[in-house]
Amino acid sequence: MANNKQSQYNQAINNLTYLVLHYPKPVQELLAQNNVFFQGKPSREQLINEVVDLLKDGDSAFAKALENLIARFSSQDNDQFWGAIAKGAVGILGGLFKKKKRSGSTANNGAAQAAAAKRDMEMRMQRMREEQERKQREAEERRRQEEERRRIEEKKKAEAAKKKTNMMLMIGGGVVVLGIGAVVLMKSGRPPMPYGQPPMPMPR
Repeated sequence: MANNKQSQYNQAINNLTYLVLHYPKPVQELLAQNNVFFQGKPSREQLINEVVDLLKDGDSAFAKALENLIARFSSQDNDQFWGAIAKGAVGILGGLFKKKKRSGSTANNGAAQAAAAKRDMEMRMQRMREEQERKQREAEERRRQEEERRRIEEKKKAEAAKKKTNMMLMIGGGVVVLGIGAVVLMKSGRPPMPYGQPPMPMPR
């Protein structure tokens, strides 16, 4: 049962982190509906802190709204990550905080759990960013290799076309030369014309 709780907790951390990383604007709008406002554009880490604090406070309506947000984006996003959404994972996260607060021997248990969740989400976000950057680098490298391959192919085609054109010109030039040579040979093979001969002497 503990393993199941841990799995749900991990899934909630993953889902929330992914949501904040890729959809910060809707998260910020949801926080504003819960009277959480920022000076200027908040960082992802600021969003994480406020989200976890609201969940720690046991705001079930906020947890439900987060679930709906995740469900909405996961249904329209082709990203493979969303394929492993655990239903109710956000609620489980909020529930863990509430349980800690009620059953803990000190009032700091809920805060400690929330702090741990923030650290977990920040670490997960860093890994997600690194993974995203790695995928972007790989995609860029594939694109560069594809462009290089296409450039080489186009160069080969251009060289082949040039060779073909040169060959056609050489053949055409050879035909012309042969034609001229044939004409010259034909002219040189004819008997000399009668004009220009010395006059015959008159008989005495």
